[in-house]
Amino acid sequence: MLIDKSQDSVYKKLDSIETSKGVLTAWHYSQPDNNVWDTFLASTPSGHFYQTSMWAQVRMLDGWDNLVILITINDRIVGGFQILTRSKPYLGKIGLILKGPVVASDDPVVLNFVIATLKKIARVNKIKALIVQPPNRDKAISNMLSQNDFSANHVDNEIRENTVVIDLRGSEDEIFKGIKSKKRQNINTAIRKGVTVREGKKDDLDTFFHFMTETCKRQQVTPSPSNVNFLHRMWDLFSRKDKIKLFMAEYEGEVVSCIVVVLFGDTAYLWKLGWSGKYSKYYANIFICWEIFKWAKANGFSFADMDAISKNLADKVSKGETATEEMSKTYSYFKVGFGGDVLRLTKGFVYIYNPVIRWAYNLFMPYINSIPFLKRKILFGGE
Repeated sequence: MLIDKSQDSVYKKLDSIETSKGVLTAWHYSQPDNNVWDTFLASTPSGHFYQTSMWAQVRMLDGWDNLVILITINDRIVGGFQILTRSKPYLGKIGLILKGPVVASDDPVVLNFVIATLKKIARVNKIKALIVQPPNRDKAISNMLSQNDFSANHVDNEIRENTVVIDLRGSEDEIFKGIKSKKRQNINTAIRKGVTVREGKKDDLDTFFHFMTETCKRQQVTPSPSNVNFLHRMWDLFSRKDKIKLFMAEYEGEVVSCIVVVLFGDTAYLWKLGWSGKYSKYYANIFICWEIFKWAKANGFSFADMDAISKNLADKVSKGETATEEMSKTYSYFKVGFGGDVLRLTKGFVYIYNPVIRWAYNLFMPYINSIPFLKRKILFGGE
């Protein structure tokens, strides 16, 4: 995909080098809506909606700003990254790159240029700590970051280390057989009881949000997002490009369960779930996931991402061990029951451009990180 350099006020050239394949250039894109970048992400296996300009515009409601850097060879995009920036008490300005940088090349020259640009952007913009979680399917970036002054991440609590991904490329029957037998029985029970699933609309988001907050109360976790305006803004931005769906399970006309699904690239992300707490023996929460799998497959998606699961459960599953009784009652355990693969993701890296502070971080942060109260006070105090 080519960038349109005629938009002089939009693209600002930051750096360039000559390579055997052409001129490698870094550009700063200054507008909040970036269809060129979003389209590139959707066409790349490692692209994720967290890197889109749509997501950045939603996160502005939480006080985040964004920087988008595009990397081109002869004006054709080969990669880039989006940094969300925000000031935090005690820390100053931090940057967050979730699921990036995204690079559609394994050329070491390109990868090194991307990482050098990343570090330069942090210095120029006085980003005290730049937190980076590489894309799920890109090991090369992770290896190179660890070799280029990026430290282990102890700073940000938005990074999720593990997820469950269902492969939808087989037949519907094969996908169903991949689900654990107990859940298959639950799905059949839901069908017999008359549970149905339909698509919701923007007007249904308030119902979803109520269910989600009630679900979080039962699980004793903080709702995220914490206000319904976030959902409305997200719907407005993502629905313009048909990148979001709301599915609703009903019993006898009463909504019981809802899931917001984000559609991006080859993956349907089951992003957030809300349950009324009623009709637990009719298994609407399980049935709605199965219906989403079928819908996603029928609409050309190759994978369904169940979103984050706990590290402890991921450790158990990866080792082939049986989950504890306490784990079996969690939402994470609910997700792994659909089969699929548990993806172990990196907690991310941190780049601190000041070498003295970087040295102190590497020395003291593992200790601070081991004391939850101290970590909350230093890293998240005042929020």
